[in-house]
Amino acid sequence: MTDSRFSAAVRFARTAGQPPPERPGVRTHASRDHGEIRRWAAEHQAEPATGDATESGPAKIAVNDGGGSLRFNFPGFGPFRPIDWEEWLAHFDRRRLVFVFEERDDAEVAIRADALSESRGRPPGDELTDWFQAERDLRHQDGEGSPSVRYRVVEEEPRA
Repeated sequence: MTDSRFSAAVRFARTAGQPPPERPGVRTHASRDHGEIRRWAAEHQAEPATGDATESGPAKIAVNDGGGSLRFNFPGFGPFRPIDWEEWLAHFDRRRLVFVFEERDDAEVAIRADALSESRGRPPGDELTDWFQAERDLRHQDGEGSPSVRYRVVEEEPRA
């Protein structure tokens, strides 16, 4: 997908309330697995949080996006009320939610890094430089920042 077509697709998806299409260099995953969610959170220093009033405390921020108001607080950015993992996961299961998150697609980064190296005549010793440049290129290709903390908590689609 070309850059302009991809940007248009992202804008349309946001307007329609749909998850955006996969971005260059990024894979989108969906999971209900508690271990995978906790691994992702630990990797990104994300702490379980909510905007709703629950048995553990009052509402702090109104959140109306279909995600059951489950969120994460990140270092230096924590507007939501912290809750423990037990409460977060119990709410997640009770509401039949799905955790949707993005991770870097190393295969696409490798393809871009190889193209960068080839364009410079493949000088030896620049492999890491090419890799890091490929990550930056893909990360900024659609005008978005790092995919590392892009996530959503959404309701599972009802089964027909």
